[in-house]
Amino acid sequence: MSGKATVKPSVDAIRPVPAAAAAAVLLLSLLSLPVSARADCTAPAAAVQIPDGTTATRDQMVAAQRAVKAYDTAVKTYGDCLQHELDAKLASGGNKQQLEAEYDKLNNAEVDKLQRLAGKFNDELRAFKAKNSG
Repeated sequence: MSGKATVKPSVDAIRPVPAAAAAAVLLLSLLSLPVSARADCTAPAAAVQIPDGTTATRDQMVAAQRAVKAYDTAVKTYGDCLQHELDAKLASGGNKQQLEAEYDKLNNAEVDKLQRLAGKFNDELRAFKAKNSG
């Protein structure tokens, strides 16, 4: 995906297609894109609870850190899935610019959620360390 990852499409052959057939295929692909873009890839749930660093125990902070790391792994797996779907659609002759934009939007939304969650965890971790460093 162009915004956050490199796309390496593979196109085996390019053949001329009659204009009417191309228009029909384009219309069908446009109508099915939002559904098919998510057919095999499911965005991970961001159900991570970050404790208040000023009142949390060490065990709570460690558990939150593990949960954030697990979510990070899930987001990476989701991004890999999206990349494989994108590659397959490009190989079958999909519109590169349109598909990359759609998949970038899906991937970037999850990366943004992850970054906000990690930022919140880091803020609470700093508060936890400040409270417990005396």
